[in-house]
Amino acid sequence: MFCLIRHAGYHSRTGSITPQGSEEAERLASKLHAKNQNWKQVRTSPTTRTKETALIIGKALNIPVEVDERLSVDGNVVDLLPPTEPRDIIFVSHLPVITKMLRAWSTQFKQDEPPLADVTTGYLIDPEQEEIRPVTAN
Repeated sequence: MFCLIRHAGYHSRTGSITPQGSEEAERLASKLHAKNQNWKQVRTSPTTRTKETALIIGKALNIPVEVDERLSVDGNVVDLLPPTEPRDIIFVSHLPVITKMLRAWSTQFKQDEPPLADVTTGYLIDPEQEEIRPVTAN
């Protein structure tokens, strides 16, 4: 299993997440913690908003955070698409990247694509069960 998360809400002027975005990231981290999954790492796009979101989640789950250029808006995530099965990793990125990954995994599972991700929304991808489940901060 792995998780795709769209970054928290942010200030367009500074690129930093808002106080509300921080709270949402903390709530989302709590929900991920409650899944009792053995998360190993958070990988994030290099932007400020994704790194701040990832750091909140990494701290809450006591796991390392690593910047991964492939998760940037223009990144190449081809090796994160089916049939690759990333295990126990949380990916924090942007809507175009999340959409591309969700579309690929939905096609692999022969399912309808989930709706576009709101800020601070995540999806658990379970290749063994061929299932995509939403995880929200609310």
